[in-house]
Amino acid sequence: MSLLPPIPVPSVAGLSITGRRVGRHMLQWAVTLLVEYFLAARLFKDNAQVVGLTTAFMFFQTIALYYWLEYYVLPRYLFRLRPLWLAGHLLLVFFGVYVGSYHLFHYLQPLSNGFAAPLLTYVERIWQQVLRPAGWLGCFTSLTVALWNCGFSLFIVAILLSAKFVRDIVVVQNRNLRLERDQIALERSNLELELNFLKAQINPHFLFNILNSIYVQVVDSNEPVAAQVLQLSDLMRYGLYESNHSRVELGRELEYINSYLQLEKSRYGTQADIQFVRSGSGATTGYIAPLLLISFVENAFKHGVSKVRGRSFVHVQAAVQEGRLEFLVVNSVPAASRPAAVAAGGVGLSNVRKRLELLYPGQYALSLEAGAEHYTVRLTLNLTARPAT
Repeated sequence: MSLLPPIPVPSVAGLSITGRRVGRHMLQWAVTLLVEYFLAARLFKDNAQVVGLTTAFMFFQTIALYYWLEYYVLPRYLFRLRPLWLAGHLLLVFFGVYVGSYHLFHYLQPLSNGFAAPLLTYVERIWQQVLRPAGWLGCFTSLTVALWNCGFSLFIVAILLSAKFVRDIVVVQNRNLRLERDQIALERSNLELELNFLKAQINPHFLFNILNSIYVQVVDSNEPVAAQVLQLSDLMRYGLYESNHSRVELGRELEYINSYLQLEKSRYGTQADIQFVRSGSGATTGYIAPLLLISFVENAFKHGVSKVRGRSFVHVQAAVQEGRLEFLVVNSVPAASRPAAVAAGGVGLSNVRKRLELLYPGQYALSLEAGAEHYTVRLTLNLTARPAT
């Protein structure tokens, strides 16, 4: 019984059969012929003509039933969940093989050694005691005849179909495993491409060089501006070079967040209350994936402070306790955007979610909450004890 997808027009002649498949089928039928000849000889214990005719009948009947059921009936009705049609075809097959056996034993009865032997042969016994009294509909009116019909006509076919069923299960499972592995590899590749694209958007190399040139030009004439350029240059250096590692020190990542917030302080001045608090035992220990936290902070300004008229705030907290980081960002939001606050974030938060699933499966908890006048992001994450190799 095949588990492979059904073909649109089941046909033995229309199958795409490779040489290996032909060889497997030929071997299967050669073994089947030998088995059926052995069973006929042991069961009938009759002359060579009776045994030969019975073997030939059973052999060709087995081939016909196998291909009919395997490539037509089961794909059309079992795999497409059409139970009434399946039951009807199986009843026709059951009746058809019984009629064939009925005529076979009727034909073999004169050829058998039954009259010459002191005891009835198998042919005589089945014909006189089972088939002839039951008649043409005996497979439906007598349980004994029905069981005999299953054993005599369908036993070998059932074995072959069962073996094919087991083989198909193994093939399908192996194929599904390959597909799962390929899908996982493809998802990882796509995520890496997305992350690389995001990094390219955040820290292009040419901008780093331009910032250094600006710093050289203004360092003597405007020290506050030069300090800001230097901070921005440090941000770019971290994003361009240090973030290429799979894990970085948590302290370095938090310094990156702090530098970003200092630049935003210079930008907004007294308009925004910007705070960054680090606490907990070993607040700078452990390792984390680089540029994982910055999107939360960027969104606080992009969807919060920049849209609020008047005073606004961004409060960032990072606490480490027993190798676990709790990162909290709370920012003010305009009243008009509160209903859609949780959905805000766009590509940044989408990439963060994907990175968390890929790098920290089952090791993090992320919650986004829109309050009456503020928006809160809370990330709890298990830190890595050492950098990944």
